[in-house]
Amino acid sequence: MNGRVELITQAEYARRRGVAKSAVAKAVKEGRITLIDGKIDPAVADIQWAQNTRARADAGRAASESSSAMGEAPSAANSAPQAQESAPVGASSGKDDYQALRVRREMAAVEREERENAREAGLLLDRREVSRGVFDAFRALRDEVFNAPQRSAPRVVGLADVREIEHVLMEELRKAFTIAERRLQDLMPEKPEAA
Repeated sequence: MNGRVELITQAEYARRRGVAKSAVAKAVKEGRITLIDGKIDPAVADIQWAQNTRARADAGRAASESSSAMGEAPSAANSAPQAQESAPVGASSGKDDYQALRVRREMAAVEREERENAREAGLLLDRREVSRGVFDAFRALRDEVFNAPQRSAPRVVGLADVREIEHVLMEELRKAFTIAERRLQDLMPEKPEAA
């Protein structure tokens, strides 16, 4: 070896990797592979490709077939599947992490769509509105209950029978709770009609 770096064209590098020339051009454009005087150092590009490019399911097979056909040793990117196979149990590969994140992202998108559909159908309520409505209803109940003695006092002044006094007090409390119940019902959405 004379110490010179072998530089090749993007088309030649694409043939060596077993990928389309457009894939290499895209990697160069996105900065995932660097150029030297407009050409590619294949050893450096193999490392950059492995680190900066998401693996496709058939990419390792295509690249290993092309390098076997050319009589070359597999590159770092092509030997990655063997390295993953020899990894300790429980260790995850970058591809597994990517797949897990992709599944989580898709599940979150589905949940977001379901929430939006429920909101449009009137099955989902705004938490702030509900909290405010419940607070207002219970404040009204409190006020009605605290006012019940004032309303019932004049009615029980001349009564001597305990049952009659109890009846007046219960009537006032019932009115207070009925008012609160109506307020809560006003806050609740109407049930959607069956189709």
